[in-house]
Amino acid sequence: MKTLLVKVLTIFFLLHASCKKSGETIIQDPVQTPNTTFTEVQIPAGEFDMGDHFGFVDPNHPSDELPIHKVKVNSFKMAATVTTNQQYLAYLNSALGKGLIEVKNNIVYAAGSSEIYYYTYQYAVYYSIGYDGKTFSIKDFRANHPVVGVMWSGAAAYCNWLSGQNNLTECYNLKTAVCDFTKTGYRLPTEAEWEFAGRGGKTNPYFIYPWGNNTDITRANWPGSKDPYEGTSEAGYPFTTPVGFYDGKLHQKSDYNWPGTATSYQTSDGANGFGLYDMAGNVWQFVNDWYGQNYYSSSPYDNPKGPDTGFVMPDGKAYRGMRGGNWYNGDNISGVDDGHSRVSNRNPSYYRGPQDPNHPWYHVGFRVARN
Repeated sequence: MKTLLVKVLTIFFLLHASCKKSGETIIQDPVQTPNTTFTEVQIPAGEFDMGDHFGFVDPNHPSDELPIHKVKVNSFKMAATVTTNQQYLAYLNSALGKGLIEVKNNIVYAAGSSEIYYYTYQYAVYYSIGYDGKTFSIKDFRANHPVVGVMWSGAAAYCNWLSGQNNLTECYNLKTAVCDFTKTGYRLPTEAEWEFAGRGGKTNPYFIYPWGNNTDITRANWPGSKDPYEGTSEAGYPFTTPVGFYDGKLHQKSDYNWPGTATSYQTSDGANGFGLYDMAGNVWQFVNDWYGQNYYSSSPYDNPKGPDTGFVMPDGKAYRGMRGGNWYNGDNISGVDDGHSRVSNRNPSYYRGPQDPNHPWYHVGFRVARN
């Protein structure tokens, strides 16, 4: 059964690749974990003018996307989709069996540490993975939705585990939270890599969103997208959609068993020129870098990796950066998020959610990359 699932998912992603426009070079390699398969996209080396090309001003942290500066990135691989609950579940059960994690008060910690990796379903129903004292399991219908409730350290730990599963060398020292970029394993993308990949090779002209300048709500999971996972009492928060859901196809309730009453939902293709999905909306995505509000003024040209320490937020703490926007943040009631889902938008992973400062972290996830 497991072998069949791997084959089916592999075919699914290869079909996606075959549907891209002629002339686009997309190299996709299926990568297997114990319970699931995901697809890697080869991002070519290149240079681009990083930053905001459209004069957007965020009153909460103005001008952190300026000055526009030229950046070079080496070729790297990036997951075509965000890490899912099913994928993170495989890691949790593996790490638990090896004694690498422990659960205290419904929170997953690094073993013998106060470092939080993940909040469980028992902690809050926003999170899809539960723990019964012996094993982790999916508690709702969101197995193929982005994992949320995971912290930056939990994402780094997952990257190390995934590296081991694929015979690659681990990148992260989990005690110091330092990434060794000379290693071959999985890691979080740098902020420069994320923006370069998010633009999908489209830099002449530059665009606001991964696909262009139009705010089409059928291309991405934004507030007001009116997708069948949004705003229903049966679903509850988070209003995430399955990864890669916005692929241009007519989806059927009979295939997805979504909680909404709609029998079908027509999407537009939200993939960018590199074949990456959900680079706008669905969930924020952690990057490897510390968030530096003024970093662009001193960023190097060659593969910048962010500041050595993060910009201190009002709570006195520094935070890692995140990119991409999400299902929750919107600038108006129509759901068109002109701010958060712009490909150049920068945000610190600071106080996430309407219950701030308890921040349930129900719209933050991650995707993996590697050299």
